[in-house]
Amino acid sequence: MFLTIVLALGQQALFQGGPAGDASPAVATTLRDPNRVIQATLALHIGLANEGTAVLVGNRNGKLLALSANHLFQGKGKEAHATFFGPGDPPKSEKQLMDVDVLDSWPDIDLVLLTVDAPSKFSLPLQLGETRSKPGKLRGTTHTAGCDKGYPYLRPELLIGKVLTTKTSGDVDAFYWEMTDPSIPGRSGGPLVNCDGQIIGICSGTDRKGKGMYIHIDEIRAALKRKGYSELLRR
Repeated sequence: MFLTIVLALGQQALFQGGPAGDASPAVATTLRDPNRVIQATLALHIGLANEGTAVLVGNRNGKLLALSANHLFQGKGKEAHATFFGPGDPPKSEKQLMDVDVLDSWPDIDLVLLTVDAPSKFSLPLQLGETRSKPGKLRGTTHTAGCDKGYPYLRPELLIGKVLTTKTSGDVDAFYWEMTDPSIPGRSGGPLVNCDGQIIGICSGTDRKGKGMYIHIDEIRAALKRKGYSELLRR
């Protein structure tokens, strides 16, 4: 698989509030606007297959920008298509496939930035979350979105911790979120969001322990800043 854990920072996320006697408010477990997350989540088609997922994060020069997982494009060319979805149960797909191209990539952390040639009516990007996020700071259930069923659906997930990992094919260390459950094929490139619907990770696969791994928001923000995509970092 893509990752090997070398150091775990933190053990179990705090989802039940503070200790006995703590007057902290009840933790949030409900996603505020699930339809917005659904509408920002795209099914990627690379070749003729439903390969994975992407999530809208902004726009530049009249085109939408989306984040996804770089490994989806390795050895398969850079061109792809995307399906957009509207609200519904299941979400309703648009009939027209939208052209997708790779704008930039960070293979060392398995991240890719895509341009999507789509009308402005689809411009419903999600914000990026804060840096230095830790499991205990989130104090609530996180949610993931992915198109492994052919359409985006959400599921609540628990974080185990922030984990320092190294690629099996190299020596680059990077932070990822380690999840309680394994990721599901087809959800690669999909977002991990907090209860406010802000992106805090991008699905990168499953580690050797069978746990889902998501690129940490600190790595995402640093990668975008290095290559001049500062407009995506504003909140």
